Amino acid sequence: MHAYSIDTNERKNILLVLAVVSIIFSWGFYRILGYYQLSLPWWVESPSVLFFYGLLFVIFDKSLWRHLKKVNFVKTPNLIGEWSGNLKSSFDNHSSEVKATLKIFQDWTRIKILMTTDQSSSHSETASIVIDVPEGKYLSYQYINDPKSNAVGTMNIHRGTVILVFDEKKNTLEGEYYSGRGRQNFGSLYFVRNNVK
Repeated sequence: MHAYSIDTNERKNILLVLAVVSIIFSWGFYRILGYYQLSLPWWVESPSVLFFYGLLFVIFDKSLWRHLKKVNFVKTPNLIGEWSGNLKSSFDNHSSEVKATLKIFQDWTRIKILMTTDQSSSHSETASIVIDVPEGKYLSYQYINDPKSNAVGTMNIHRGTVILVFDEKKNTLEGEYYSGRGRQNFGSLYFVRNNVK
């Protein structure tokens, strides 16, 4: 998985909240030890603010953000899951639909996007999520595509870019792609999520 950017102040604000909560937890732990007149052995370090911050960040980054998304505390869209759909390409003048599967693995700060068809597979190298725009939230990522052995002879390893608009009500991703030097194709993509995690 790799980092991705997002166009909100959410990360800065939430990291500040985690820091404040870490200070409170550390102070509370110290007070509990004092209240019960407990002392830790010399070889055990008392949990510090940094310990609680690291622990809270890992918990938040891996799973808690998805639950807080449901109560609108987090704006980052949850794109995790397997998406089924199709693509149309300028390679054949958009005359046929090619079945495609999109798998998205996502933490609050990291993401990996894998797309497979019968002839090739691709994976993301960089990504960004844009949510503060009139046309709706969208995922943009740059990929590298690796053709399978049964691919047409003109298909080579190549890079490209995908932009997918996310419709939360319909649970769909829809957009377009274009590929770079060596292919110079473009086309449309449409996916429906099979499961929500």
